[in-house]
Amino acid sequence: MDRDVMFRLFTAHREAEARRDLGAVLETFVADCFLETVALGLRSRGQAATRAAYEGIFAAFPDLEPEDRGIAYGHDVIVVWGVLRGTSRGPWLGVPPGGGTFAVPFTNVVPFQDGLMAGESLYFDLATLCAQAGLDLARVRSAAASRAAADGSGV
Repeated sequence: MDRDVMFRLFTAHREAEARRDLGAVLETFVADCFLETVALGLRSRGQAATRAAYEGIFAAFPDLEPEDRGIAYGHDVIVVWGVLRGTSRGPWLGVPPGGGTFAVPFTNVVPFQDGLMAGESLYFDLATLCAQAGLDLARVRSAAASRAAADGSGV
């Protein structure tokens, strides 16, 4: 896939995320898309599950914002890295908010399929995010494991 096309689509995706326009976010994905949060061992599959994952993330961290610092291209993939910033203001996976602000390095791997994004795999240090955000790491890990077991979204 042409790297300029991948970049334009990814940019449109990021802009839709910034507006919290989930309809526009989902338009950048294939129908059987995924959203994988590797640190939690969770992978949402399909448009409905991906939308629900985004809703949960934006409710927990309403000011969540990635600061992209670099990008690399493969044949049908983009890898982006930078700093993920946000504030714990709502429950995350059922864990009460800690109220703290975080800034953690992240890497986002985005494969493409049929001219759209197939999904996203997000990598970050969960322990550092939880410490900065005031979240109990053990409770977040336990909640993620319970979610993965209940809905089969484990990686």
